[in-house]
Amino acid sequence: MHRIIDWNELWKALHVSSPERAEKDRNPAAHWDKRAAAYRRVTRDERSATEQELAILGVQPGETVLDMGAGTGRLAVPVARTAAHVTALDPSEGMLAILRERMAAEGLTNYSCLRKRWEDATIGRDVEPHDIVVAAFSLGFYDLAAALEKLDAAARRAVYIFWHAGEWRNPGEMALYRTVFGDEAAGEKGYPDYIFPVNILHDAGIYPNVRIYRAAWDAVYDSVEDAARTWAAMHNPGMEDLTPVREYFARALRKDGSGKYIETAVRPTAAVWWEKEGR
Repeated sequence: MHRIIDWNELWKALHVSSPERAEKDRNPAAHWDKRAAAYRRVTRDERSATEQELAILGVQPGETVLDMGAGTGRLAVPVARTAAHVTALDPSEGMLAILRERMAAEGLTNYSCLRKRWEDATIGRDVEPHDIVVAAFSLGFYDLAAALEKLDAAARRAVYIFWHAGEWRNPGEMALYRTVFGDEAAGEKGYPDYIFPVNILHDAGIYPNVRIYRAAWDAVYDSVEDAARTWAAMHNPGMEDLTPVREYFARALRKDGSGKYIETAVRPTAAVWWEKEGR
């Protein structure tokens, strides 16, 4: 079938238009090493979204799982409670160090860590095929088609991708980006949505299942100031004027009974998956 749009080339064009994405490409380990502590803060209470993803994955006892872009172990740790073995792949030692701490805290030893860029990993040499391969919000590659092809090659049973549907962040968050970074720079944050990997897979002869759902992401802070500083560390280390960030969190946070401050962001999310047999 004749392709009117080359989705991978369009993805590449959008990818290189963002200085932030280019910076991640040059040295993803350094990018995430300096954000690891802040990333742990903003993801440690994301139980609702994590439970939704675990239910979709449906990992069975005895299965092996490769978590590509495992970060601090938001999925890898609970998956290891069921799976026979989990391989956590990530370019950032800072992220993997936190993942190891979380595994140790739960007494889990059925895992291994591989500090490597996915682009540099060779299936069969650096990492063996696993029953299930997971990529949760970790598709920030210049050549997405090559990354997806490798995910497929690494899976014996199924591949599961979790990615955003529609705008990268909800309207309130995007308004904050525009206030802090300006309209043009705010538009360069994040990545194109799930329709890109779906169409790239389609062009490669893989016809995935797609489920769109609303994921609730919770973050818990000690104060408005704590939330503002954590956000700044994640998005713009060294940022001096936090006034617009404080104002955003003063509106967005709710106080719970224990005196903590909670931010709940509900985002349309896509689960994209395909089975290896009979596709």
